[in-house]
Amino acid sequence: MKKARFKDDVPVISVIVPMYKVANYVQECLDSIADQDFEETCEIIVVNDCSPDDSGKICRNWISTHSTTVKYIENERNMGVSSSRNRGLEAAEGEYFMFVDPDDVLPRHAMSALYQAAESFNVDIVKGNNTIFTRTSETEARYNVGSSKLVENDAILTTLYEHDRVRGHPWGKLFRREQLGCFRFPVGVRMAQDLFYCSEVFANARSLLLLDKNVYRYRKHDSGSTGRKFESGSYIDWLEAVEATAQFARNRSHLRAHKNLLVRTMTQLAREARKLPSDQAQEVLSDFEQRCRKWRIQLPGLILRDKLGLKSLSRYIKMRLAIRQIRSSLKCS
Repeated sequence: MKKARFKDDVPVISVIVPMYKVANYVQECLDSIADQDFEETCEIIVVNDCSPDDSGKICRNWISTHSTTVKYIENERNMGVSSSRNRGLEAAEGEYFMFVDPDDVLPRHAMSALYQAAESFNVDIVKGNNTIFTRTSETEARYNVGSSKLVENDAILTTLYEHDRVRGHPWGKLFRREQLGCFRFPVGVRMAQDLFYCSEVFANARSLLLLDKNVYRYRKHDSGSTGRKFESGSYIDWLEAVEATAQFARNRSHLRAHKNLLVRTMTQLAREARKLPSDQAQEVLSDFEQRCRKWRIQLPGLILRDKLGLKSLSRYIKMRLAIRQIRSSLKCS
């Protein structure tokens, strides 16, 4: 990539990398960004969130041996990924910006593919396909698109709420800074802060291109973290963040798609909660039932009032079956 000359040359893309405890991966991530076939100017913004491992040392050593323009920021204290991304946004000067998590990898053509699509279609957001990889395998994401598609105006937020072709994570996307650079991630939210941010951004975008090219490699860690959200109570943050995204809905189509998102979220959490020990399951079950009442997730209303499709109704049935299984396991314990 060309090195940006800040006095007389604004970078075309700002790449924001929030960094915390990724000593095993960050160099591979930075190498993949620097090795892009992108011919325009670019800046990398690394925000070190007081990482206690060698991440900062590795990053500083990497910077000293590369000509790529890098802004290196160290938080005064551990502030969380939302604050780190926000600091990156404040420092960004590019026409476009994108996020890369420090344990993930960019394919060599990622930035050029995203930029060419943004310029060719004159869109505010380009969302590309991605793969999911581990130490032993790599697969295409289920929500990847088979052909590129232009989405405009109110349909942009509907597409995000539907969660079929777009998910609520900020990576794998290119954003036009003039239109969308003013929005920030919510601070202090432990889960789904990405979804809240993307909901606000998508609600204010004028155009979105779903690009049928792989532009991101997401690393899946075998960390066994499924139950941690229940142990820590962070699943409540997830539920509340998903609920809060309704504030961006502007019409019936948005509200219907958002109800689909609520059902999807409850179904996923209920199915995960089936594995919980009884001392945790009781409290989680109570939260689920309360949330279903608050969100009016009952079969007659989903059919008659919300007019949800078969896919959502199928999810609802799976959710009720999972809740029944949790209740049955409590009776047997």
